[in-house]
Formats: sequence, structure tokens, C-alpha cells
Amino acid sequence: MAAMQEDRRTLEAEVLEALRALSAADGLLNAAVAEAMGIHPTDLLAADVLDRVGPMTVGELARATNLSPGAATALVDRLERAGLAARRPDPASRRRVLVTPTGEGAARAEALFAPLTRAASRFLAGYSEERLTLVRDFMLGAARLLSEHTAVVRS
Repeated sequence: MAAMQEDRRTLEAEVLEALRALSAADGLLNAAVAEAMGIHPTDLLAADVLDRVGPMTVGELARATNLSPGAATALVDRLERAGLAARRPDPASRRRVLVTPTGEGAARAEALFAPLTRAASRFLAGYSEERLTLVRDFMLGAARLLSEHTAVVRS
């Protein structure tokens, strides 16, 4: 029984180490993509948020990227100059402006990520639907844990 518990602790430690390695590799990739696009990694993060979530106000984008409202305004200015986003009137409220992702920005990022997407598809093809479901659920749970811990660290 003790050996099984030790094996479990070892496996959990290996999973946590793999998550650290994945996080480091992701950070390096995002820095390289941002550099190739001529933008800051925070700008790439914001463009990704807009692509995944859709149009939002500057304040919402500030909260999503943990920036002050002033820094988020400067961020949106940079995104507009880079062709990654545009300010548009909110059709639901004449007083609000939405930051909207542009097709040009998505196409530029897609061109850089396309080889990775193809390689990931080939990699995932080796997994059964049951295992892919497990991996998806693990990744979503891990992302939720990271978000929760980020809030703890910031408080």
C-alpha cells in the first residue's frame, strides 16, 4: 500500500513538472510569435482574448488582461496600429465603444500558428476519444486552477 502511495506521489510530481514545462514552452512560443508580429506579448494576449471572447469594452479588456484602464487604452491604441483590433460603436448602446478583433490580425496570427495547429492535430490523432475527453477536462480544470490562483496571488 505504501509503495502505491509513493508511486502516486511520484506520478503527481511528474504531472506538475510537465505542467511547468508546458507553461514555459507556451510563454516562449508566445514571445516568439509576438516578436514575429512586431508586437508586445501583452498585445498578443489581448488579441487572443478578443479572438476567443469577442468584442468587449476597453474596461472589460483591461480586466481580462489585468491592466489598468489607462494601460488598456494604450494597449488598444497599439492593437489598432498593428491592425489587430478596431474600436467600433456598440450597437446596443450609443455611448459605448467595443474593441473588436480584425480579420487581418487573426490571419497574421493564424499564419504563424498554422504549422503548430497541423502538428498538434497529427499528435492528437494518436489518442482515443475517451483519452481526448480526459485531456480536455484536465486542461480546462488546470486552467481554472491557474485563474483561481492568479486571483489569490493578486489579492
